[in-house]
Amino acid sequence: MKPVIERFGGIIKEEPVNSLPKQMVWNNTQVYEGINPFFGYYNDGAQDTRTHYLLFALDGHHPFEVLTRATLNVQKKVDFEFSATPASIGLNLRTTQAIRVKKIKDYSQAILLQELYNNEGVHLKSSFETVKNEMALIRLLKFYFLERHPDGIYMDTVNPNVGFFEIPKYINWADFKALTIKVKYETSILFFDAATGYLFENQQIIDMVRIYKDQMSPERIAPIRERYLKLLD
Repeated sequence: MKPVIERFGGIIKEEPVNSLPKQMVWNNTQVYEGINPFFGYYNDGAQDTRTHYLLFALDGHHPFEVLTRATLNVQKKVDFEFSATPASIGLNLRTTQAIRVKKIKDYSQAILLQELYNNEGVHLKSSFETVKNEMALIRLLKFYFLERHPDGIYMDTVNPNVGFFEIPKYINWADFKALTIKVKYETSILFFDAATGYLFENQQIIDMVRIYKDQMSPERIAPIRERYLKLLD
């Protein structure tokens, strides 16, 4: 088994969201539901095994440290498991800071988490829009736990369906989205979801592509990597 490396970085991806009605949230706040977290994979026709998650919209800006400390404190106060990641959501020409929450089992747990975050000084945004199945640009700040493989390939040790590979330069989302469409012209590598990613290492930013595909492995990600790099050249 290869050693696990821990790195800090981020993910940028696009996917559809709904806003939750007021009876399903705490104190009339704005909460979005990510209804298809790996849109490029499941929307292409793969079997739907995904799980939804929620985005708590925040009022104002909260530093990463503040949100991380609040999450650690909230986790001590509940008797169920959840994970939370600082995020932002770009929707309808507006970008809003958020907390992405995963692994909760029902909306009563979400309401409790919102109240506990509020008690920690994390200000939640009041409801301001209703959206249904609208595409949003999601940015996440997170820690990676990865196995490093040859050729700049990484396997996620938390999610076995996720892998990464390095790319030689930064690509903005619009260009990456167009590039991914071209990559999928190669029919032998259909059915995957792609996002851009990056990690910090040795005082450098390493740009990456994140791939979601069932039963991910270095062998399954390699032809996708080759196609991206060929088109980038």
